[in-house]
Amino acid sequence: MTISSPIELLHLANFNSTNVGNGALIQGLEYTLENDFPIEIAWRREAWDDYTFGKLDFDVEFVNKVNKANGLIVGGAVAFNGRDYNSRTGTRFELPFELWDLIKKPIIFYGLSYRCWPGQIYHHADKLKRMIEKCLSSKNIIFSVRNDGTKKWLSALTGFNLDGVVEVPDSAVFVQAKIDKYPEIRSGACNIIVSLNDEDSAFRYDGNLNRSRDTLLKNIANVLERLAKKYSINIILCPHYFDDLRMIGDLIDKMKPQLAHQNIVTVGTSRVDNTSYFYGRYLSADLAISMRVHSMSPCIGLGVPMIAITTQERMTDFLESLDLGEQAVNAFASDLEEKLFNRLVYTIDNKLKVQNQFKNACKELREQTYQFNNRIYAFLQGWNIEQQ
Repeated sequence: MTISSPIELLHLANFNSTNVGNGALIQGLEYTLENDFPIEIAWRREAWDDYTFGKLDFDVEFVNKVNKANGLIVGGAVAFNGRDYNSRTGTRFELPFELWDLIKKPIIFYGLSYRCWPGQIYHHADKLKRMIEKCLSSKNIIFSVRNDGTKKWLSALTGFNLDGVVEVPDSAVFVQAKIDKYPEIRSGACNIIVSLNDEDSAFRYDGNLNRSRDTLLKNIANVLERLAKKYSINIILCPHYFDDLRMIGDLIDKMKPQLAHQNIVTVGTSRVDNTSYFYGRYLSADLAISMRVHSMSPCIGLGVPMIAITTQERMTDFLESLDLGEQAVNAFASDLEEKLFNRLVYTIDNKLKVQNQFKNACKELREQTYQFNNRIYAFLQGWNIEQQ
């Protein structure tokens, strides 16, 4: 017997988050699955962040929620971050191992990712290894990671051969933006969105490792001043989370007063349920300077010319896998100012060419996603038949 329509899927993702990048992940995942499945999906949404912050627990009640659905989709958020409080599995999916076999439905880990810095201790790495072994040995689990170097990083950390781990596109590429009225967008100007990133600042910026936050901000300020002399620009500072506000203030301090007073505005943060509006602002802009992963990847799907200032390998790995490595500039390069300025000038002057590159990359990512989603559907159907 096949699964009847609609198929009920429990989607574990950061639904209550005020980091809007989570909204891009959620929306892109649900949009593509809905389009690729031949039957209707009835979503039962569960806020992963409620579990992360202790409002709910991964317990028997959670197991029961999964068993009432046709399957569990664990959305592609950062799951491997080495936090000391993730003592059960070494990941944000903190279901105690003694409860895993009580789940009688398929589990799909959909494009999980990592964020771990050079010199950072990965707490409970032994539990992480056990979790990976469990996923790869269980018949009811498909385990996939994001195509941002997570598989390579995970293999290096665990020492495992991860041939059974699937790499899938970042679902945030497929965010569904809707253009609205944005008073910060100026007609007749080159509207440039700037997404800074001050998250994990103690690890991301380390002067002892030639990763100077102060130097980075000064270089960005210099580049924006040079652009303002060459073009009529309107700079929109666009925080994705509260950490970025601190960095915005520090960037303004590095600028000449004229640029800040005449060429720059900032906007506020958004909740996950305002994702379409938030990314509609990107779609209304001419260019994005992206330090955040989920400023970078949605631009590719939306066709917004983008330069990534990379502070972590998973950003460069993602772009290089799409032959878009030239759109990335190392945040800590000794010649960052020149590289960033030259690439921005090229991108502004060759907008259509860059957009076409993004279009081709997006087409490739969509095909990969389609193939993976079809595998998921067949897996769900096969499991249901086997259990009859």
